Amino acid sequence: MIRPPRILICYLVRNSGHHAAARAIEAEILRLNPLAETRCLDLLETTHPTWSAIVQYAYMSTIRRTPELWEALYDNFWFDLLTRRYIRPLVQRGNSLKLRILMDAFQPHAIVCTQAHPFAVLSAYARRQGAPLPIWGVVTDYLPHRFWHVPPAANIRYVVPNETALQRLMILGTPAANIQVAGIPIQADPVAERLPTLTRFNEPRILVMGGSRGLGARYATIRQLDNAKADFTIDVVTGTNQRLRKKLLTSRHKFRHPLRIRGYVRNAMALMHRASLILGKPGGLTSAEAMAVGAPMMIIRPLPGQERGNTEHLMRNGAAIHLNRDADLPAAVDSLLAKPALLRRMGERALAIGKPHAARDIAVAVLGATPPEKTV
Repeated sequence: MIRPPRILICYLVRNSGHHAAARAIEAEILRLNPLAETRCLDLLETTHPTWSAIVQYAYMSTIRRTPELWEALYDNFWFDLLTRRYIRPLVQRGNSLKLRILMDAFQPHAIVCTQAHPFAVLSAYARRQGAPLPIWGVVTDYLPHRFWHVPPAANIRYVVPNETALQRLMILGTPAANIQVAGIPIQADPVAERLPTLTRFNEPRILVMGGSRGLGARYATIRQLDNAKADFTIDVVTGTNQRLRKKLLTSRHKFRHPLRIRGYVRNAMALMHRASLILGKPGGLTSAEAMAVGAPMMIIRPLPGQERGNTEHLMRNGAAIHLNRDADLPAAVDSLLAKPALLRRMGERALAIGKPHAARDIAVAVLGATPPEKTV
């Protein structure tokens, strides 16, 4: 008798892009093999809840108050060298008691990680245990940072969005044979797939998205957008940013354009299908979803670090434009909406680099590399 495969899927920070990618892969694994057993969890919160809270607070404080510090440290060679020698061996050694309890209880046949920290921890655990189980690192931005790199081994595998990301990992020392190009995993919305995409030109809508925490959707930015002369509806997704949502609700009567205000949504792709243009920050999952439905992006104030690389990738491929100031929004929006042919071309470029079936392809690879377990 052959037991169903057990797949452990790890991310970092609930309701983040890493979490959404993990859920997308889990859904495809269960669709392909309904008998499979999966566990999808925030590894740091599970094994070190106090440290998880501290890390989240430190990250959010740095991004909001001193983003230049985050940009200086992100993908920095010297910071990587320092942490690799003195810090990461302590926090990523893969032998904590709660981790061992988790692994002994679940005994996975394969592991999938959508963030670099759990990938490093579980890679270290496998090396300590001499366990040959496959461990997949799924990169959820268009350019992987150097902290993704772990000592190469036959069981260590990567999934990246494109050839540029593959070459980046090779430069860091990862063998090409251990890297698969599949895209950023997204969970396609079956309702969204049935929506007619032509509505984005017949009824202009601008979708303002700030990521799961609403960091990229500022009130001042939306007010500047309202100064555009063209006729369109403003759709705002505030995520978990309750302060922004309440401010928009109380002041919606001041807007000239129709305003639709939404909090945290799970059907973002349905909204993207109706959008003529997406305005906001280029998080990895947001960008991948926009490319999958062919929605052009207008990027303003990308977060330092990973979103800089995403911005460059989207602009290089003609699927997005980047503005430096809120004040430039009205003229830019009016110009784009007055040129539907240009918007269509940007949408076509987006579709050309979109990979809507990445989650399925990753699930196929993971299940295909999972050795069957026979029981008496």
